[in-house]
Amino acid sequence: MKVTIKDIAAVAGVSHSTVSRALNDSPQISSAMKEKIKDIARTMNFEFNAGARSLSGRKTGNIAVVYLAQYDQFGSSLYVHQLFIELRHFLERMDMDSILLEAYHPETGASNISRLLRQQKVDGFLIVHNNITKKDYDSIKRSGLPVVQLHIPPLYCQKEELDYFFTDHFLGGKIATEHLISKGCKRILTVLSNDFDSLEFKERTAGYKEALKEHGIRSEEELIVAIDCTYLRGYQLFNSIPEILANVDGIFFQTDIQAFGFLTAARERGISIPEDLKVIGYDDTPICESTIPMLTTIHQPRKKLAELACDRIIDLINKRNNESRIQEILFPSLVIRESS
Repeated sequence: MKVTIKDIAAVAGVSHSTVSRALNDSPQISSAMKEKIKDIARTMNFEFNAGARSLSGRKTGNIAVVYLAQYDQFGSSLYVHQLFIELRHFLERMDMDSILLEAYHPETGASNISRLLRQQKVDGFLIVHNNITKKDYDSIKRSGLPVVQLHIPPLYCQKEELDYFFTDHFLGGKIATEHLISKGCKRILTVLSNDFDSLEFKERTAGYKEALKEHGIRSEEELIVAIDCTYLRGYQLFNSIPEILANVDGIFFQTDIQAFGFLTAARERGISIPEDLKVIGYDDTPICESTIPMLTTIHQPRKKLAELACDRIIDLINKRNNESRIQEILFPSLVIRESS
């Protein structure tokens, strides 16, 4: 049977009104009593959300994690799926639940953000999506609910108006290219996603160009190739650009999934990596340690991004440290494995 406030009161030996006040952090209840009652509530698996109050005085105990429809596709979503797992783990540690949903219904185009606001189902929004409309951002603002943007900057809202946590993808692209240069590569191909609206790939490509420039290597447009962000397209690269591949000594794949497909095709063709060709990916997804050879890559700090975003949304819900925006850019790092 579902545990009630009266059940907790019976175990604690206090009135149910005392339990209610303690769970809502009333100043009328001593700190020691609050902690005792909350411990009992946790032990009894008391579900203090979904329309009640939470252990920290929240309304529903739910946070909406809003994502792009393309993240439902296996290839483009490897990194983001790992990010979602980290978000869920951090929220659960804070006695919160995540509601993972697309921003817009794939068939009708209706806004799921507007629906959640009407139904009063969530206490805040974590947005991993760059195409949220200004109308929806304005609706969230009018509702008074907090919002934190992470992973990718918004296109239709000034990021300065939001709390946000992003990765420095320009630096990531630069680090990846500099690593290949340090290994003796002179003609480096970069392979990016053909999602041309995505700022992260533009920044990685800009970092790639800057590294070439700083080392006196001319940037060639034919060495910047955009393909679908899938294993299959990485695998097919030998067939689609054979002349280019015959004249490069290093490849910077801007997603790991593309590199995974390429490594398989290279092995089938008897091409030795890294002896014949050096390869680096981007994201540091767990599969990098299972490929042959294991993939050198750029690590995105997904765990830190998730931790910062979750800490911030909880602070905003509880109206702590909300006098000014918190806006941070995190640094990626190089993880060297066998492919380079």
